[in-house]
Amino acid sequence: MKKVLSMILMLGLLLSTLTVPAMAADKIEVETTLSDSVLEALREIVAEFEKETGIEVDLIAPGPDYESILKTRMGSDDLPDVWDTHGWAVKRYGEYLEPLNDQSWVSRMDSSAAGIVTDKDGNVLGADLTLSMGGCIYNADVLEEAGVDPAAIRSLQDFYDACAKIKAIGKVPVYIGGKDKGNASGFFAAIASAMLTATGNKYDQREALLDGSFDWDQYGTEVMKEVAFMVNEGYINTDFTTADTVAQCTAIGNAECGFLWRHAQNITWARQYVPGANLGFMPYPSYTGEKMAFMSGEYQCLGVWNESKNKEAAFKYVEFLARPENIEKMCRAQGSLPGFSDVSVEDDYAINVFRKAQEIYGDAIEYTNLFDRQYFPNGMWGIMGEAITTVVMNPTDDGIAEAVQNLKTNYLDKREADGN
Repeated sequence: MKKVLSMILMLGLLLSTLTVPAMAADKIEVETTLSDSVLEALREIVAEFEKETGIEVDLIAPGPDYESILKTRMGSDDLPDVWDTHGWAVKRYGEYLEPLNDQSWVSRMDSSAAGIVTDKDGNVLGADLTLSMGGCIYNADVLEEAGVDPAAIRSLQDFYDACAKIKAIGKVPVYIGGKDKGNASGFFAAIASAMLTATGNKYDQREALLDGSFDWDQYGTEVMKEVAFMVNEGYINTDFTTADTVAQCTAIGNAECGFLWRHAQNITWARQYVPGANLGFMPYPSYTGEKMAFMSGEYQCLGVWNESKNKEAAFKYVEFLARPENIEKMCRAQGSLPGFSDVSVEDDYAINVFRKAQEIYGDAIEYTNLFDRQYFPNGMWGIMGEAITTVVMNPTDDGIAEAVQNLKTNYLDKREADGN
């Protein structure tokens, strides 16, 4: 008996020294467009997610190579479990994304966000956590001095009348940091929308732009004529080609100009450069003024691969980032607007002026996707900026024709490259 007991004790001691492998935790791959301090804010949230759930996150941030990497991975049908759709949830990535309609957070998404990530069949394809909201930023002190009531601006003609008053007091009506091409591209998007696609446009070209039958020589010329008009009237800053984003934000903050036509992050940046700047926000005017448009673009929007082997973990990740406190953290880091209606960043100036604009303009507002993401083939963003630069430098018939030809050639070539 003693011998048996001794053997049992020895066996117990032996077993106690063996390490039993822990069950492997779930792991997901997440690809993000974010960088720098905004990426660090995301890393902090991801660490909290991993601690709470035990799910490991392989967070990849390839920077400028993001789009090319995603395109390659689409071609090989080997995508991340979750990725930032960066404005293309429906048009580019739709066939690869899992519908998210039954997720608990969907009902909390603001209508301005939900509309741009929902396909024609009603499938919600992304969690649009934060928005890049395009509209007209204005310096309230400049407008008051010029005798302009921003709430009375509805049509392009209303806007031009305001520009004339601002010019009359020695201020620049519209400032564009054209050295950074994205600012010029954003300006093109707003003018083209007002003329061609917004409710209250002059020439309804929505279907023609989508099916490739758009007449560039006629209607593209009309768009660029509006730009030339503003240049020739002295409504756009003369240092367009040397001014960058810092310059435009400083100009609006210092009450050197009346308007910026750009996304709301510029409000945050302007007040960083000029603390206390008295700024407002309003939708882009349409041609007739029937409706005004906020161009709502995905900023941080998460999609789940429909062939992921770990969908439940991916769903948990998206749900965690969609919590109000985490969206608020990202809004602060990005200077962006929340895509969820239950998120409030009380001391965020840009969000507050956006909410004020929603109160002022109410049903006159329509929320649209960014122009190129809705109506152009991939790769047109920079070309749009080049067209504006061409006309600003040469606001004549020759400059207009050159800009239109460049747009037309690239539009047709890129449609063909996309298989259209």
